[in-house]
Amino acid sequence: MAQPVRPARAALGPAARWARAALSAGSALSLAAMAPVSARADDLSVLLEPRTLVSVGGLLGSGPRFPGAGKSGVWAFPYLSLRGPDEPRDWWSPDDGLDFSFVRQGPLEVGAVLDLREARSARDDRRLMGLPRLPLAPAAGLFAEVWPVEGVLRLRAEVTQGLRERDGVVAKIGADVVAHLGRFTLSGGPRLVVGDTAAERLAFDVPVRSALLNPLLAPYRAAAGPRSIGATGAVSYDWSESWQVLAYLRYDRMIGSAGASPIVRRTGRLDEVTVGTGLIHTFAVGQ
Repeated sequence: MAQPVRPARAALGPAARWARAALSAGSALSLAAMAPVSARADDLSVLLEPRTLVSVGGLLGSGPRFPGAGKSGVWAFPYLSLRGPDEPRDWWSPDDGLDFSFVRQGPLEVGAVLDLREARSARDDRRLMGLPRLPLAPAAGLFAEVWPVEGVLRLRAEVTQGLRERDGVVAKIGADVVAHLGRFTLSGGPRLVVGDTAAERLAFDVPVRSALLNPLLAPYRAAAGPRSIGATGAVSYDWSESWQVLAYLRYDRMIGSAGASPIVRRTGRLDEVTVGTGLIHTFAVGQ
């Protein structure tokens, strides 16, 4: 989601910057609307370093149960990061996907990314009766990010394909400005989510059969294009070298074919808000 500082890193990157599993109350969430499943694994050799710094913690929040949902659910996920003793704490955004870097050249980073597509069923909202049930599903692909201004401005894109062919392709694009003010770190920036025909039809179509079973919903066929546009913001505070607290906010506006779907217009919301808060503890292991 969930998500902290990410200036330049030492040669040994974190073995697992993020490990996050979505645990939902009533439904599983990914933070991509936001949001979020986020994690990183870059160089396992850090595990062999003396005085490796281990950061553990978690975040808890609330957000839409699926894109365009009319009801919110509670989400929670753990945090795990490993880094070398001389490595600065990474900056990350709560809505980053779980990723593994293949290439890191100066300000550019490229690698594989894993995300989650949210589940949807009539259990989330009885007004969805008759619609096909969508299970929680993983999606995999590539990410790329670049820091045009080191430690200050980050541009990032993730493109993932659902592991089932009919899940389609979703692209998440964002920019973040990061500011360090004493013990505070502030960040924020715009977000855009785009889906191909398969992804948009799976999430926002209303089949004729479903419309016959549910008078709230008229038959509808979604099309490829922008799904949502929005912005995110986060603030973290370092109580000490060992303890950090943070808060996160994301707003999304459903647009295009997704925003015109009866699933959003009749049973959901065009405007979505996700909020979260977390606590992270860092300690050294090894001699």
